[in-house]
Amino acid sequence: MSLNSEQMLAVLNALPDPVFVLTESGRYAGVYGHADPNYYHSGHDLVGSYLSDVLSADVADWVMQHMQQAWDQKGLVKVEYPLSAAQVKGLEMQAGPDGMIWFEGHIQPFPQAVEGERAVIWVARNITRRKQLEQELLEASQTDPLTRVANRRPLFELLQSRFSDFKRYQHPTVLILFDLDHFKQINDRFGHLMGDQVLASLCDICHATLRENDLLARFGGEEFIVVLPNTAMEQGLSLAERMRDLVFRELGACFPQYERAITISLGVSEFIDSDTRFENLLQRADSALYQAKHAGRNRICAHR
Repeated sequence: MSLNSEQMLAVLNALPDPVFVLTESGRYAGVYGHADPNYYHSGHDLVGSYLSDVLSADVADWVMQHMQQAWDQKGLVKVEYPLSAAQVKGLEMQAGPDGMIWFEGHIQPFPQAVEGERAVIWVARNITRRKQLEQELLEASQTDPLTRVANRRPLFELLQSRFSDFKRYQHPTVLILFDLDHFKQINDRFGHLMGDQVLASLCDICHATLRENDLLARFGGEEFIVVLPNTAMEQGLSLAERMRDLVFRELGACFPQYERAITISLGVSEFIDSDTRFENLLQRADSALYQAKHAGRNRICAHR
């Protein structure tokens, strides 16, 4: 059975994803499918318009580049990209999902000329939920589940990057290694649930002292690390003192059932010219923390 043109058009418009026929001059020669407003805005009003009429110049150029790639390869090109209705003139009043939508575009050369021009078929599939899941999995792989700060993976990635910058450009980096004093006593007396609450509150308090580009990470147990990019030693020591003082004043007040002050000890170090790997910095900070512990706790020691 063959379909007439009206039936074929009905089939095309029943497709779940939007299908665009775009010509070499950047004209929307046809728009089909995407009938569900929960996933897409209707683009049928774009027919006859040009990419440059409805998209910003950089986005229109990006689309044309991928159309050219499909012609050059004489076959399918796949690409992922974000786009919202607010970025496409003429869709502002159309029903559809809010915010940014992620698409997977399938671009293929059209087998025949369209009104004398080369053309492509561009199928755009909504992959927003997949991208959200990918982001959630990435964050989960880089975040300590208890304290919601970074874990060792992004910590070591940042330290390697900062070490490379230091060796090449001499950009300074300070590292603060700290842990809770007498944390075992809290766990033994009140249980691990309260111990977990203390660790989470500690991170909240320490975050208040940090800048946007600083990284707070859980190193293990009750040990934490702060990485301070583009920071000299004296600045790092000053921030470490603010952290120590804020924890001393505020953390114990969050847990009045524990009569003693809850304090931290801190070891501070920075990259030096003789370092051969970022672990050298960690070793010096660990040595400084050991000194702070044995000097009476609730204090800062530096290893220069």
